[in-house]
Amino acid sequence: MADSALRHHVHLLVRLFIWCLVLAAGAIASGLTPIEALAERAEGRRAALVIGNSAYQDLVPLPNAAKDARHIGEVLSRANFEVTIGDDLDKASLERTIRDFLRSLNDGDVALFYYSGHAVQVAGENYILPVDANLTSSYDLEVESYNISNLLDYMRETSSLQILILDSCRDNPFKNEYYFAGNKKVAVKGNKGLASLTPRQGSLIVYSTAPNQIAYDGAGELSPFTDALAGHILTPNTEVRQVLTDIRADVIARTSGRQVPWDVSSLTSQFFFVTRESVLVMGESLTEVRVSPQARRVELDIPPPIASEEMALTAHFDQPLKSGRLMLGSEQIEPGAPIPTNRLPDVVYLPEPGETSVQLIPYSVVSSEGHKVSGAVAIVFDPAMKPPVDEQEIPVASKEGGTTRPAGASSKAELRQLALAADVGTGFQSLSDAIPQPQQLGDGWYRIDERSPAAQIALNTRMLSEGDLVKSEDIARLGIRPSLRIIETDAKIVLKPIGQAAGEPPIVIDVKASVNRCDELAGDRLDIQGVSEGVYPNDIRIDEALAACREAVASAPDVARFRHELGRVLYARGEFEPALAEFKAALAAGHVRSGELLGRFYQYGAGVKKDPAAAVPLFEAGAARGDAYSQYSLGKALMEGNGTKADYGRGVELLTRAAESGHTFAMNQLGAEYLYGNRVPKDVERAHRYFRESYERKDIWGAMNLSLLYRDGIAVEQDKARSKKLLMEAHRGLHPYAGRLLALTLIEEQDRDQQQIFRLFRESAERGDAWGAYYAAEMMRLDRKLIAEEGDDIRLLAHALGRGEGKPAERAREALAEIPEKLVNIEVQKALVRLGAKGIEADGVLGSRTRQAADAMLGHPAPRSSYELLAELVAREWLLSKPRLDML
Repeated sequence: MADSALRHHVHLLVRLFIWCLVLAAGAIASGLTPIEALAERAEGRRAALVIGNSAYQDLVPLPNAAKDARHIGEVLSRANFEVTIGDDLDKASLERTIRDFLRSLNDGDVALFYYSGHAVQVAGENYILPVDANLTSSYDLEVESYNISNLLDYMRETSSLQILILDSCRDNPFKNEYYFAGNKKVAVKGNKGLASLTPRQGSLIVYSTAPNQIAYDGAGELSPFTDALAGHILTPNTEVRQVLTDIRADVIARTSGRQVPWDVSSLTSQFFFVTRESVLVMGESLTEVRVSPQARRVELDIPPPIASEEMALTAHFDQPLKSGRLMLGSEQIEPGAPIPTNRLPDVVYLPEPGETSVQLIPYSVVSSEGHKVSGAVAIVFDPAMKPPVDEQEIPVASKEGGTTRPAGASSKAELRQLALAADVGTGFQSLSDAIPQPQQLGDGWYRIDERSPAAQIALNTRMLSEGDLVKSEDIARLGIRPSLRIIETDAKIVLKPIGQAAGEPPIVIDVKASVNRCDELAGDRLDIQGVSEGVYPNDIRIDEALAACREAVASAPDVARFRHELGRVLYARGEFEPALAEFKAALAAGHVRSGELLGRFYQYGAGVKKDPAAAVPLFEAGAARGDAYSQYSLGKALMEGNGTKADYGRGVELLTRAAESGHTFAMNQLGAEYLYGNRVPKDVERAHRYFRESYERKDIWGAMNLSLLYRDGIAVEQDKARSKKLLMEAHRGLHPYAGRLLALTLIEEQDRDQQQIFRLFRESAERGDAWGAYYAAEMMRLDRKLIAEEGDDIRLLAHALGRGEGKPAERAREALAEIPEKLVNIEVQKALVRLGAKGIEADGVLGSRTRQAADAMLGHPAPRSSYELLAELVAREWLLSKPRLDML
């Protein structure tokens, strides 16, 4: 009892003394001293696109460009950027890499683009050149390059701060005196370097040299600019404009003033590539050592402080001892003398003979930045302790309530492995589920010792980087977010124990990321918010995709992408109203591609009242974000004046942007515009270039349009066999009217297989082709044996009329007007019955009951004209037959 009371009394005295130190020094431990203004938020991403093109096939190779990009990608990864990197990219790979980057910007705060390679300026715009660019034809620029200004626009829509770094100011490798860019024909003779772009608010544009000047590729492993850039980016807590100043001075010195990096800024806030929290805490501010009064040498076993890696620290024993001496090796420690903190565990105390009281030894640790923490060791000379047998076997510090074991020993024999499985693109995943028993992690601090670029780590709302510190009790609260791009190896994060826990094995977190089955089966092509390359509408395996996407939505209802993909499957299945509900939910959650598809619903009147004007703002929103489908749909609407006032100039601009991103429908639309010249100057060579580019990407529309050129010998040598082969290829791919053109080809060849010709017309009609429906009806009129059910010919004419305006609708209207009204009325009544109307007899008389049923079925007053009414009813039936509207 007396011993216990003595121990309690000593403990209180020690704590009281430490409290006095608190008052004197300000704090025992400064703890976390965050630079709050610089902290990264976990809600957003730091995303970087890094491209280096060296191995040009037809242009001058640039040996350093790809090496520059790889090195900068590694550096930016260490600065906590999720890096999308590409080297030696051809045009298709460039488009895909940019889409990957735009996907990573879906919730990004900072967007950075670094490019090293050939780029050219045309009409004040700068264009990236992929390695397969040759610029042989004046039409090649718009299909072989990518406009940097367009990319910057997309970055602005999805991030609060944009940085462009262009190390691409080489001589322009033009092979022609002029090139087409949109609706302009631009002379390029004498152009060199890059044009200066004007940044909007929140943007920073950095050039490796001044505008219209040439940068040096360099004779070393890296270009002078990139070498300097990589050397300064990771400087902690240095604002980006100071970083650029340091880079500029470095490059000027390296090139003897021949190259001067240039930047244009409209930043309204500070940005730091690397921020470091100043963390300095004592693992234990008070340790207690119990020894026998006969001890002559006491190992203090002072735990090293826990501090940010870059801190320069020194320890001090500031107060003279009442008795005894402090030793470090053979040297006595004088009061106030600096000691390296890594030597603190080696400090020993030599007591005076017969010392029986408590000796309290205070010390402090100070950083070069002025942070200070204090601690103390209480040596208790305990008579109950056995005298040491050998003074070299002094017990180590025994913490009150703890166990006595050699310093550095581990209670664990192996690494602590945690496994976290996650679908990409579903946000941060909590680590708590991967920790079976959180208490096994022990106490103390951990440093993030390793972080694969394929995963990001956050604590609450703060992004963490290599070197940051985490308390053991916070490990279960960590969030892990895998990269949006699947790589061959799993991501890994290593947490290394420090301080008193330094002897414990590290915690290794293996992050297994995978693409959800719904994304694989129903991901949308060119979707800037998708995580897969996507599939074309005609390639969706509907039943399999439906099950996968319903499961994905059930497990992650807040992921808008899954709602969109489920809607896409339902759309392909012909279930328009359920698809409409999913698209609306996805759009409300921010998925822009859903807006584009909803717009098409309004254009066609599928599941909603037909209203092309309602589609336009949906297309506008997606187009601004860089969604190629929205750009195509808006561009086409502007060209046709569908739901909006016609604007050919802007329509061509939007279609060109969509084509630039690889949208083959846009390529075909542009090709058609230049082929026929109704709304833009006719240019058949330009049309051929677009159709060929589309076909080379395996697009059925490219095959169909290219077949027309071979059929008629336009811009190519006439080749009807080639034309027919291309039409068959397009028809097999479910092209809506390739079958009709193939049938007309067979007729021209005087093919006698009328059944085959009729079948091709009929298949095109079922796919929504008005001419196919008209021609099939005409064949029935000439050969009544082709009619499987009485009235088929009338229904096909109504289908041609209901599919819209133009010559096929006019011809169908004329043909229907020649048919006895009673026969048309009978088909109206039969259609109402097929659509579910009750009590209707097919007697050929459109009385009040029939009219009321038609009003109810259509949801509005039915047309008075019998064939106009039949056209609307047949159109309703066609939509209910689940056609592939997405193929039109």
